[in-house]
Amino acid sequence: MLIGSVFPSGHVINEMANSWAETVAEETNDRVSITIEAAFGGESEVMEQTRIGSIDGTIIGTRWVIDYDPENFWVESPFVFENWEQQKRAFQTDYLDDGRQRLREEGNQRLVGPPVYRGYRHTSGNQAYETPEDIEGANLRVPDLSPWVNIWEGIGASPTTVAFDELYSALQQGVVDAQENPAETVSSASLYEVQSHYTLTQHLASTGWFTFNTDTFSSLSDDDQTVLTDTLTESIESLSSDIQESESQAIDELESNGMNIVEPDREAWLSAAQEPLRAQFESTWEPSLEEVRNI
Repeated sequence: MLIGSVFPSGHVINEMANSWAETVAEETNDRVSITIEAAFGGESEVMEQTRIGSIDGTIIGTRWVIDYDPENFWVESPFVFENWEQQKRAFQTDYLDDGRQRLREEGNQRLVGPPVYRGYRHTSGNQAYETPEDIEGANLRVPDLSPWVNIWEGIGASPTTVAFDELYSALQQGVVDAQENPAETVSSASLYEVQSHYTLTQHLASTGWFTFNTDTFSSLSDDDQTVLTDTLTESIESLSSDIQESESQAIDELESNGMNIVEPDREAWLSAAQEPLRAQFESTWEPSLEEVRNI
């Protein structure tokens, strides 16, 4: 069984997946053999390969929501949730049932296991962003996702979409003033060399997902399906816990590399996001902001 991962070789998710594959082989007496192929391609490419059966599964980010359940992309949008536990619960609600079903029927693959917690996204710049007023008018680099652009724009920033591989030079040359990413991403991309402050806006937790081709999964015996699912769930929960612990180390690393770590007024940020979020929910998304905040 070949699983294509979008993450590079040595990434913690791939390391966990390799260890999990060994556990599956051991617990099924080698009936189920899994190979993890790192850096297999982009999310859309890997999902398409799984759909047509060229590979048996994926390790991806949140592409499945964008492609198969855009009405519920609030689950991966900034300032929607108060904390990770609430966001994790949201993925388990029936709001996403239709998307999971479309993924099975149209994408010929199914999600297995809970989301992998990949770390909170925070905001860096050459000044502190203690309150939303501080970021007004700043050219903030965001991924090319229209809901994210709308929300940041509503808060007062001037969001700009720049490819990640161009981000360092864009910050260095002043094409953009700020960006938002998890601490480990900021560290690995050496953005501390071109940004002086890291504000812990904690606006979204990034996630990772495992999908399996439906035919491949169905071909396994009930017992082997249970082994695969249960061991993967345990591995994901253990890794998610480890990543949460390593986040503080990554933030300490940024500080040791010269960045100022800023604790913002998070209530002010959540309050400033209310209006653009409500507009986004009313125009595009299925539930209301109030319904989601009560999850």
